[in-house]
Amino acid sequence: MNGGAIADFDGRAALVTGGGSGLGEAISGALAEQGAQVVVADVDGEAARRVADDVNGRAVEGDVTNAEAVRAMVAAARQLAPLRALVLSAAVETRTPAVQCTDEEWQRVLDVNLKGPFLCMREAVPVMIDAGGGSIVALGSVLGLMAAPGYPAYVSSKGALVNLCKQVAIEHAPNGVRVNVVAPSATDVGLFRKMSERSDDPQRLRDKIAAGMPMRRLGTADDVSAAVLFLLSDASSYISGTVIPVDGGMAARRPL
Repeated sequence: MNGGAIADFDGRAALVTGGGSGLGEAISGALAEQGAQVVVADVDGEAARRVADDVNGRAVEGDVTNAEAVRAMVAAARQLAPLRALVLSAAVETRTPAVQCTDEEWQRVLDVNLKGPFLCMREAVPVMIDAGGGSIVALGSVLGLMAAPGYPAYVSSKGALVNLCKQVAIEHAPNGVRVNVVAPSATDVGLFRKMSERSDDPQRLRDKIAAGMPMRRLGTADDVSAAVLFLLSDASSYISGTVIPVDGGMAARRPL
């Protein structure tokens, strides 16, 4: 991560769901650079092991929609060190207009993007309380703050994720557990990049989206990782229940 050390996670365990690729992979690396003992959890076990090897962490293969799998992720982190940081990065999307969205598409997106974070927080929060407190950061999206034609399930899941995180934040503020949401716009890694690769001309699509951003560029993994690490660190100890867009000004330009 660029910009030098912003936090010290020595002696702390950090669990990153969806850590096997995209933003989750980048955040796993940034946490490891700052001294965290990182558990990289992903439904793709091979990807999780690759990233865990890179960051000298521990890999856990598992589906965030399965309570037993989530329990195993949290247990793995707890075995390394006190669990003080949780990053909810696992997510999926589907591009289907509302009247064409199937039951299966709708349920899959809601399960991964909303039920998954719920299960993770339900399991991790008591462990964090036992450790003396901690910080949770969910990766939302600017599309959780506004409508986007063709993404009814995704915008619904990310919008609901915001209120779920606010709810957990206020319920457990007295316990020293903070919960915040980082809401990126299109970035050079992650779901947007995967989506763009399905187009006829991926680079042309990326350039078009970048040109439409107030800052005239896509977000980067470093942009998002820096915001996440700040919210996980003690430097943000009085910030909880908030949403921070990391979007180059996109949300400010459009009515929410």
